[in-house]
Amino acid sequence: RVNPGNRQVTMLSIPRDLFVPLSTGGSNKIDVAYEEGGAKAAVATVERNFQVHVDQYAWIGLKGLVHLIDRFGGVDLVTSNPVLDDFYPNDVQGANPYGFTRVAVLPGPQHMNGIHALEYVRSRHDDVRGDFGRSARQQQVLVALRTRVARVAPGDLPDLAGAFAGEFKTSMNVAQLAQLLPVARGFDAGSIHQVILLPPLTTTASIGGADVVVPHWDLIRPLVHQSFPA
Repeated sequence: RVNPGNRQVTMLSIPRDLFVPLSTGGSNKIDVAYEEGGAKAAVATVERNFQVHVDQYAWIGLKGLVHLIDRFGGVDLVTSNPVLDDFYPNDVQGANPYGFTRVAVLPGPQHMNGIHALEYVRSRHDDVRGDFGRSARQQQVLVALRTRVARVAPGDLPDLAGAFAGEFKTSMNVAQLAQLLPVARGFDAGSIHQVILLPPLTTTASIGGADVVVPHWDLIRPLVHQSFPA
């Protein structure tokens, strides 16, 4: 959520394995809503379960994220924890869409190009916090990318859209995106509030033979409503 009035930004990461009732029917992991009904179903599922209103959405594919970061010359950050993954999906660069490769991101200051940043935010294995650790890494890269994006001018948007090569979809038009640019330049990292649904907000369980994250709404909704209006 972006609030220009008090110059505050809140980032809420929703685990893809969060087990919820879907707007398309039945209950499943929350990412199934997008698989079954696209962005409309995903937004409706989030609104219904978190009891919030979503004004706009943006979707970016894996290659789109790589293109975006490379377009801005990479990102600079201090990695919060090392990544060592022997089973990282090799579906972006490799010829086999079901293949795996080994990736490692060492701790400390890093300058990452698009591929390395994707490896850092996407790796699922060998993180003691599991998907929660991945959520933290994803937010970290988005905050680092904000510094780069703040340099974009409205006239850059057509060229930037072309760089995505179909890997970006949004409910906003070009004029609305242009209105957000000066807002983005007015925020600094200190004004960004980051929320991750760590235990005790959630617990892990097995439902129907699948590992899922079970939400505790009595704890989650009051926390979320502090920043997101119903």
